[in-house]
Amino acid sequence: MNNIKLTPREQQVLDILLERGCTNKQIGKFLHIGESTVKLHMSSILKKYGLRTRSQLIIFAKTP
Repeated sequence: MNNIKLTPREQQVLDILLERGCTNKQIGKFLHIGESTVKLHMSSILKKYGLRTRSQLIIFAKTP
């Protein structure tokens, strides 16, 4: 997905979202971090890709 640099934790959040389609709460439980922290990471990821929603991110990530 382009050459956008994500932090290691942002990459983990993105990978879980793409692999499992989890909610922020589920991602937080999986990574042992708070839901609000996941929201911050998700916001940062969306901003880096210039997207507004998780759905856009998933479609973008799965488009060759």
